[in-house]
Amino acid sequence: MKKSALFVPVFVCLGLLAGCTGQPQASKRDSIPFTQEQLYAAAYLGYQQIDDLNYYVEQYLDSDQIPVHYLSDGDYYLVIPRYSGMKLALYHNDIETLEPTLLYEDPDCQPFILQCNASDIFADATISLTYGEETAEFSPFISLKDGSVEIGDQGLDLTRSAETQQTEP
Repeated sequence: MKKSALFVPVFVCLGLLAGCTGQPQASKRDSIPFTQEQLYAAAYLGYQQIDDLNYYVEQYLDSDQIPVHYLSDGDYYLVIPRYSGMKLALYHNDIETLEPTLLYEDPDCQPFILQCNASDIFADATISLTYGEETAEFSPFISLKDGSVEIGDQGLDLTRSAETQQTEP
């Protein structure tokens, strides 16, 4: 009887350890339809207020605890790095000197929100994301030509269109 009582805790511990395979758990970020060359996704969230964030949290993020970096009163963008372990460097671009100033660094960047671009004619933020030997730099802005969201060549635009927002709850 004493032997069987000893086996129960041992089997429970072994069962718990068997569940610890060291494999990362699936993330909602895995559902983002990246192409091979894309290193990040971004979405325009609104001007001077964040709109529709719940949609992006439900579709692509594992938490609604998203840090917000304020550079200036202007547009809000959600930025989602493609890989865990991507290094972030966030720069503020000075409109007078045209020189960037490093404001924030993170060696393991998680999704974040950025408020920037108080001016329509000058992007005051530069985001640099590095993974291994690859680096992508971009300055998000709204095109004055056609109103499209510009997020750089290595990014995926996740911004929902006005029509999509109106037809979905």
